[in-house]
Amino acid sequence: MDGKKEKNKPKKELHKPEDNKIKELEQQIKEITNDLKRVQADFSNKCKQIDKEKQEFIEYASGSFICKLLPIVDELEISLKNIQNSEDKKGIQMILEKMKKLLSEEGVKEIKCKGEKFDPFKHEAIQYEEGTEEGKITQELQKGYELKGKLLRSAKVKITRLSNKNNKSEQKDLKQEEK
Repeated sequence: MDGKKEKNKPKKELHKPEDNKIKELEQQIKEITNDLKRVQADFSNKCKQIDKEKQEFIEYASGSFICKLLPIVDELEISLKNIQNSEDKKGIQMILEKMKKLLSEEGVKEIKCKGEKFDPFKHEAIQYEEGTEEGKITQELQKGYELKGKLLRSAKVKITRLSNKNNKSEQKDLKQEEK
C-alpha cells in the first residue's frame, strides 16, 4: 500500500503545476482580451474625435474669407444710405440683399446690439455717454457677426455709463440703507 500512496502523490503534484499553468494562461488571456477591448474603445473614440474636428474645420474654414467680405457689406450699407438716385439705390439694395442672403446661407448672423446689455465677448465699446443704466448699448457704430455661434467680428458700440450725479445719489442711498 505504501507504494500506491507514493505513486499517487507524485501524480497529484505533477497535475498541480499544470493546473496552475493553465490558470495563469487563462488569466493572461483575460488580461489581453481586456487590453484589446480598451484599445478598440480608445481607437473608436479617437476616430470620432477626428471626424468631429474635421467637421468643425470644414464648417469654419470659410470664416476668414467671410471676414474679408464683411467690409464690402458695410460699404454697400453706407452707400445705400448716401445715394440719392433711386435707380442706383435699387441696384445697390439688390446686391446687398444677395450678399446678406449668401452670408445667411453660410451660417452668418448679425449680432444684436441696440438696447441690449453690453457683452464684452460680442461687443467692443468705443464710445460712452451718460445714462441711467450702466452698460446699455445706445448705438451700433459697426455691425458684428457670428458664424455658427463663433464670433467673426465684434460689434463696435456706444454704451451708457452712470453719470457722476447718479453715482453720488446711489452712494448716499446705500449709506442710508446701511444705517
